[in-house]
Amino acid sequence: MEGKKIILSWIAGAVLLYVTMVLFSSVSRLIAPYDIFSIAGMRQATDPLMMLYFAYPLVFSLTASYSYSIVRTALPGTYIQKGLLFGFILVLLVLVNNIFVIFSSMTYPPGFFIDLILNGLVGYPLLGIIYSKIWDMQML
Repeated sequence: MEGKKIILSWIAGAVLLYVTMVLFSSVSRLIAPYDIFSIAGMRQATDPLMMLYFAYPLVFSLTASYSYSIVRTALPGTYIQKGLLFGFILVLLVLVNNIFVIFSSMTYPPGFFIDLILNGLVGYPLLGIIYSKIWDMQML
């Protein structure tokens, strides 16, 4: 296992996910405005545990980075092809299932789903490309 590459990809991936989270949240609110804190079941913004909600990109990037380190040798092609394929795998395993369970069990506003879909369809492949490029670098 290559610890330096996992840590570097974890940090780079978390930064990317924070950027896409802010960007696509803004875009989705322009299309279908909503307030995440007014959704039933969400903690109040003042609840200290709510800070963990914003740690999600850190946790997701760490688990995805470690997962990439395991499956990377099975991914064919250039670093871009490998990254896109890994991103597509994340879309299938994470995005499709999250949307299914949220749509089928909760009444979240359309803007929430737009945000999830944009983050997944754009952010996950970019995440895969970043990971693939880091593992492709010889100096680490």
